[in-house]
Formats: sequence, structure tokens, C-alpha cells
Amino acid sequence: MPSPKRSEIERILEELEQLIPKFSTLKPFEIIDRTEATLKVRVPIERELYIQLYANIEKGKLNLTLVHRNQRIYGEDAEGGIFHIHPLVNPDEHSEVESSGSLEGFFAKVQEYLEESGLI
Repeated sequence: MPSPKRSEIERILEELEQLIPKFSTLKPFEIIDRTEATLKVRVPIERELYIQLYANIEKGKLNLTLVHRNQRIYGEDAEGGIFHIHPLVNPDEHSEVESSGSLEGFFAKVQEYLEESGLI
């Protein structure tokens, strides 16, 4: 029987596999690092533009970050039931929110922003 941590990592990977084809801006993901309890994934968009996902199942952490030229330009983070975003207007700011978003919601926000800003 697989461990609960491994099952959660597998669930995230399966969700990525199902969602990425739904968004025209996203290319197939690359697993950067994976352990029994952690996962780091890069979803390429364009050169120097990508989404980074980091999950730590033991800490209840899921960080989603839009990166352009090695700088975070938007992010949604969850850790131990505390949720915050790094808004597009000021990605260094932490704005607490009531609940975490979803991968699909994050991808939709990213695609909309990239289309509106002309980055894609």
C-alpha cells in the first residue's frame, strides 16, 4: 500500500497532467525534485517565463509561483492552513486570503494575465 504522502504527490502530478493541456500557454511540466514528501515542478511557458510548484506534504505547503526573468511576478501560497498571495501589482507583498485557490484557478489567472499584459 502506498504511503499517504506518496499518494498526495501522485495526486498533484495527475492533476498537472490533466490540467496543462487545457491551457494554451502551458507546456509539459518538468519534475525538478521529488522525495516521498516533497515535489518541485517547473511548467514552462516561454523562455524565462514559467510556473514553479513546490509542495511539502508534511508541512501542508503548496506554493505556486509565476516567474519571469528569475523574478516572482505572482504567487499563491498555502502552509499549514494559512493562505496568502503575492499580488501582480506588488509580488513582494503578502496578502492573506481566506482559503487557498486551486491549480486550475491559478493557471487560469496566469493565462489571463499573460494574455492581457502581452507577455505571450
